[in-house]
Amino acid sequence: MNFLRLCFFILVFIESTYSQTLKGTITDENGIVPFADIYLKVKNEIKQKGVANENGQYKFVLISPSDSLYIIASSPNHEVKKVLLKHYLHSKNIIEIDIKLEKKITLLKEVVIEKKTAITQKKDTLEYNPNSFKDGSEKVVEDLLKKLPGIKVEDNGQIKFKGKSIKKLLLDGDDLFDANYTIGSKNISINMIEKVQGIENFEENSLLKGIKDSDDVVLNLVLKKGETDYSGNTTLGYGIKERYYGLLSGVLVNKKIKAFGISSFNNVGQNNTPYDFSSEIISLENLKNQNLTSKSLLSEGNFNSLLDNNFHRLNQNFYTSLNTLNKVLSKSSLKINLGFYQDELSRLNESNSTIFSENETITINEVNRLKKRPKLIDVKIHFTNKEKDNFHWEYLGKLNQSKVNFNDYSSNNSLIQNNNVITNIFSTSQNLNSTLKISENKAMVTSLLFSTNKSPQNLTTNPPTTLDDLGFSLAANQKSEFQKRFFSVNNSYFISNKKIKYAIHSSFFDLKNNLFSNLLNQNNQSIGNEFKNENKYAVKNFSINPILVYNEKKYSFKIGLNAIYNNINFRDLTEKVKKEAYFIVPKLTLTYKINKNKNLNYNYTFNQILPEEDKLFSGIIQTGYRDFSSNEVSLEYLKTHSHTFSFNHHDIFNLTQFNLSLSYDYRPNNYFQKTIINQNITVSNRFFAKISNKDYGITVSGEKYIHPLRITFQFNSTFNISYDNNIINESDLREVKNENLTLNFVVRRGINKRFVIENKTFYLNSNFKVKKDNLNNNFQMLTNQTKILFKSKKMIKSNLVGNFISPNLKSNDNYFFLDYEIEFTPKNKNLTYSLIGKNLTNNKVFTTNSISSFSTNYSSHNLIERYVMFKLTFGF
Repeated sequence: MNFLRLCFFILVFIESTYSQTLKGTITDENGIVPFADIYLKVKNEIKQKGVANENGQYKFVLISPSDSLYIIASSPNHEVKKVLLKHYLHSKNIIEIDIKLEKKITLLKEVVIEKKTAITQKKDTLEYNPNSFKDGSEKVVEDLLKKLPGIKVEDNGQIKFKGKSIKKLLLDGDDLFDANYTIGSKNISINMIEKVQGIENFEENSLLKGIKDSDDVVLNLVLKKGETDYSGNTTLGYGIKERYYGLLSGVLVNKKIKAFGISSFNNVGQNNTPYDFSSEIISLENLKNQNLTSKSLLSEGNFNSLLDNNFHRLNQNFYTSLNTLNKVLSKSSLKINLGFYQDELSRLNESNSTIFSENETITINEVNRLKKRPKLIDVKIHFTNKEKDNFHWEYLGKLNQSKVNFNDYSSNNSLIQNNNVITNIFSTSQNLNSTLKISENKAMVTSLLFSTNKSPQNLTTNPPTTLDDLGFSLAANQKSEFQKRFFSVNNSYFISNKKIKYAIHSSFFDLKNNLFSNLLNQNNQSIGNEFKNENKYAVKNFSINPILVYNEKKYSFKIGLNAIYNNINFRDLTEKVKKEAYFIVPKLTLTYKINKNKNLNYNYTFNQILPEEDKLFSGIIQTGYRDFSSNEVSLEYLKTHSHTFSFNHHDIFNLTQFNLSLSYDYRPNNYFQKTIINQNITVSNRFFAKISNKDYGITVSGEKYIHPLRITFQFNSTFNISYDNNIINESDLREVKNENLTLNFVVRRGINKRFVIENKTFYLNSNFKVKKDNLNNNFQMLTNQTKILFKSKKMIKSNLVGNFISPNLKSNDNYFFLDYEIEFTPKNKNLTYSLIGKNLTNNKVFTTNSISSFSTNYSSHNLIERYVMFKLTFGF
């Protein structure tokens, strides 16, 4: 027994001797060094190994006597440091050693090369080193941003950073582009970019920093200092079948002027502009100012496609833009943005639609030869005065004029018609803002805005469209014009007190909306008041919106209660209505910060939305050669309860992201459609009813880089359930359930620094169910894109892209597109030669299938046929 006790005592003594804790922090001259490699060695044998965390901290429980151990700390960007443990004193069983690393510097023939980290964090700024993420296929900034973790680029060019839409794209800290930042992201050469910075909690107004609560995010492009006094890029290309491409861009930077200019022209489907006249995607500028823009009702053709623009967008595009920022006084600047755009788009569409109603099935065959010629002029002036330390003011003026000439040579169930739409849009905006900083924690902002907008449209059909079975009513000429005038005064008072920020926003606006429309026959005579509108819609609004924000280390909340008074006056050909309303719109945001990388968010809003002008005309308007539209006028408010719960994990240093979002919308009332369809025409009537609808949604997205395998995984999946109601022909009100599932997966892998392989997979499953009619329409689609990039040591790069597309998994209409590019850059790196092959499989027509709650549709459109192009790119 004594022997056993002695053995036990010896074991405990040995364990207590070896069970020492070694801990510390890894730093360098700039602060902490995250994720450094740590090794514990005895002579040349590794006993233990580990990695410091994101705060540079490490910790070991020693399994060997400390006197014989030495610690090695290393990082790709630092020199290796070796420390012998016995030289350090320790308290009881704890040894604490903080290690400071030196930056790794390589001397080569008197040239100092300092390796830069991929990502660094400085307070609210995350800084990317582009060279750590480029694979050689990037041409412009947008190509680079798509590769950076935490940044996403949407189809309309909108950029998101950590899940939030950016407010600005800055150029060396200056806002050169305003809302039209795609001018820069789509055209600035990556050769001009030194760094990309993502900035959170951004406050543009310097007098409000620390006073106003802001969760805005921006991106800042840091230019290469050695190249930006004056630098630029030019790409010229010409190919078979008279394909051409040209892009000239330049940057000028000095102490007083910062400027970016671009001119581009092509007929290969490229759109290097912030404008899009070939799809239903809303540009960022229009998205920002959509409440100030008047509506356009007449259709200008269907140019949409599932494919990328360079496969189907038959165009003849020219675009030029000049953006300058001038320091006119010591603390004042003048910014001018000028843009000119013109294009000629063409398309051949064919479609076959089957309409299911209660007692009949209708088949509609259409052929459309489309040509669209848009032309646009865009002018913006922005003067900022910051001469006084506590008072700043600014003026923003905008002018936009666009004209579209659209022609459609159509066949509607064998009826041949020549249809033409001319649209002229003219808008102006004047905005004056001032900021007064009252004290260190108080400020006041005042804003005046006046804007005008009109959008006259004219549709002619030849021969006219028949409106009734007997052929007595013929529609030959539809005239339509919306006019909008908006005036507003806003005042905001901000108070900040450590953890609490408080604001009171008061505003007044006066909105006037007019609509004039008339449908004429072939004799240029009005068909009747049933097809005529003379609407005057005016709204006077006053609101007071107090907002309270409270921030703690672990949680925060934001509460707003917007008290609103509306005075509505509406008049058309049949009635005159005046209506007043008082109500409160609450908004709540709760955030819980699990740690520096993880948080939980909950948002609730209750919206009461004014009727929009395109829902207030009762006279029938012809919107296309076979389409007509009208409304049952209601001045009721559209009400929506919206709930969103999200979990966000952004660990950029570990290149790991995960986002989960759940949404629920409840509408106690809504707008619904009653649609009458026959062989010749379609008439849609929108009506308002107190019938409730619900929407459910879940979004899961994430990104992970696995360094040992050099693989990046990205995924984005959504599932939505929505409920709607409609009436088709003589049916009763039908309840429609729509389920949509989308899956996006991206895998990217680098091999030996020469090969980069990327694969993108997209899957869509859409399902419509109509309970009463026992109708179930299902549609499934799959696309897969594979890119293989090869970089040789002899200044040659090649890029092979294959696209497999199955627009309908229930049919055999599958497509494969093959593109190839080989690029040679000689020792003079300012010059690059490229040979490009597009659509090498020579697909000429693309057919798709779509469904709705009452129809199935098979449609096809022509494509840009196979071509080969030679390109020359040079910098200056």
